[in-house]
Amino acid sequence: MNKLIIAGAFALLATPAFAVPYCDVGPNSEGATADFGFGPIGEEESAKLAEQELHGEGIKAHDTRFWNGCIQTFVNVDGRDEMQFYDPNNLRRVPVN
Repeated sequence: MNKLIIAGAFALLATPAFAVPYCDVGPNSEGATADFGFGPIGEEESAKLAEQELHGEGIKAHDTRFWNGCIQTFVNVDGRDEMQFYDPNNLRRVPVN
């Protein structure tokens, strides 16, 4: 019976881990500096560049950062800010499972 309770508790705690987006390669996924060919830049500058690229695609992103290899940003949808994730390589939206 104790094993069943422990297994159930573990399943409940582990479930949110499957709902996290993951991108294979982000410009600064390891916390190091990124190098886009014009010298190494930090995460803050990389996030600003990513936000500009999203704006170029018509996505009104703000408060952008990198998380789990993805671009994490906020987009105003129907008057509310919604957290969204994008692949830094192709700017496609990454669904949260």
